[in-house]
Amino acid sequence: MTREETQKLLLAINSIYPNFKIEDKTIAVDAWHWALEEYPAAAVKGALQIYVKTNKSGFAPSVSQLIDCMHKPQENDRLSEGEAWALVKKAIQGANYHAEENFEKLPPEIQRAIGGPSMLRQWGMTDSDEVNTVVMSNFQRTYRAILSKKEYEDKVPQQLSDLVKQLSDKVSGERYLGIED
Repeated sequence: MTREETQKLLLAINSIYPNFKIEDKTIAVDAWHWALEEYPAAAVKGALQIYVKTNKSGFAPSVSQLIDCMHKPQENDRLSEGEAWALVKKAIQGANYHAEENFEKLPPEIQRAIGGPSMLRQWGMTDSDEVNTVVMSNFQRTYRAILSKKEYEDKVPQQLSDLVKQLSDKVSGERYLGIED
């Protein structure tokens, strides 16, 4: 999104929400542009339309609310905990002989929540009452955490994500070498 497109966005928000007052237009445009520059203007415009049509608060959107609106369709495509568990239960059946095949057929988030084909095999040998209670509960909690983390990661700009990873790798390397403060 260009700076000019950001200016137009703020003008649109101001015209739709008269209570949206900007003290210093230059600072506001710079801040909003900084926060939204990685997104295509069409996506931000679409997010504003979604916000205007669905939010009943009467208040103008914040940057994070617009970003949430841009990511909402992706979140709706994700399987619920119940739907994910249904796939896992199906994969558990016959896992004694086909754990690898069954595991590979599952979506990546479900695979991460399970851990690996050996876990499917182990669950296949577990008492069905325990699978339907304890295993299901633990899987759903893990799956929920993975989706939450993915939702957060999807909203973090790639450039920032790369920087955090570089810093984390550097700190980890220094700890390993005994250089930390």
